[in-house]
Amino acid sequence: MSRLNVVHPGGDSAPFLRGILTRSLQKVGLTFSEAYDIASTVRNQLATKEEISSDAITEAVSQILHEQSGPEMAERYRLAKAGPAWVRINEKDRDRMWFSRAVFRHRLETCGIPEVLIERLVRDIHERLTRDYSRGIERHELHELSCEMVEKEAGTLFANYLDAWHRFRKSNRTLVILIGGTPGVGKSHAASLLASRLDITRTASTDMFREVMRSLRPPEIVPELHYSSFEAWKAVENSPTKNYTAKTLRTGFNRQADEIEVAVHALLARSQHEQFSTIIEGVHIRPSIVKGLDRPPDAIVVPLLITANRKKTLKTFFRGRAVSAPRRGRRHYLDNFNAIWDLQSLLMSEAQEHGIPVVVNEAEGGHIMTRMFSIISSAVLEASPELSR
Repeated sequence: MSRLNVVHPGGDSAPFLRGILTRSLQKVGLTFSEAYDIASTVRNQLATKEEISSDAITEAVSQILHEQSGPEMAERYRLAKAGPAWVRINEKDRDRMWFSRAVFRHRLETCGIPEVLIERLVRDIHERLTRDYSRGIERHELHELSCEMVEKEAGTLFANYLDAWHRFRKSNRTLVILIGGTPGVGKSHAASLLASRLDITRTASTDMFREVMRSLRPPEIVPELHYSSFEAWKAVENSPTKNYTAKTLRTGFNRQADEIEVAVHALLARSQHEQFSTIIEGVHIRPSIVKGLDRPPDAIVVPLLITANRKKTLKTFFRGRAVSAPRRGRRHYLDNFNAIWDLQSLLMSEAQEHGIPVVVNEAEGGHIMTRMFSIISSAVLEASPELSR
């Protein structure tokens, strides 16, 4: 097999190396073996040649990808080889900005659009911009184009969500997300992901409130604060021989939550006074909190309850803590599992009574985020001015 030289657009040439082509194919999602097989196929096809342009190699690889993996993979490779195409976003009185595929992806994620559609939309909007708006695009035009393409690919509801978020970001309104759920269901992780995607810098956990209040109020005064949420029943006065029952669980937990809810309301009042968005998560965010919640007109409040629908799933989450957070004592949770499960039943009953959305976490982490973003987007849309779409 003769030596093959690759001629680049600038006129420079270099030897064809299967390893370089293999790595470039791996970057677009192929495994090493898949990438190496394609690189070998291309080299064999060009065995009789001594020189070839880099564009011709791109075309040969794209054709093989199209046949083996479909047009989307072929187009992804083309875009990767073409390098980043910069499209300027024009807006009066703003510094120069450029369209970002990553930022646009995040905007689509916050609308609760399924991942398979997001991938296609990001690619399509980028192609449209590089083809039709190479000299730049006004921000309002970009928004209108985005809504138009989302409506076409994902439906009117998601386009309305995207429009509602756009209006929200331009307003002075604040967003308050309240996440309840028993220990272990993934509240903290969900809160951190929401904060990252929604650019919310203020987050709080009711566990921290409890720690502070414990230092201020000794067990002789408020014994409930000095137990875990699922063990607060032990502080219930006149509890017969301290035996666990569903009634004492409810009483002890509600007394503890009543104390901590004072701090939650104080933080919410401050967030409205200073006009900052916030996320508060914790087992003490009971669905019944909506009863006494003051909802200013410029605030969008979204309460949620995260649950596990099977005991096996929740136990798996606790076992996982041995790896991710070894000091949190999974044994303690597993030894009190029945009380934790009963506590979840209590919270779910409250959620049904007060009409609070329940999000089932089947696998801790990102699997529940699409559902949560849909619920939050629905609340933002409901609070938005009437949409013309």
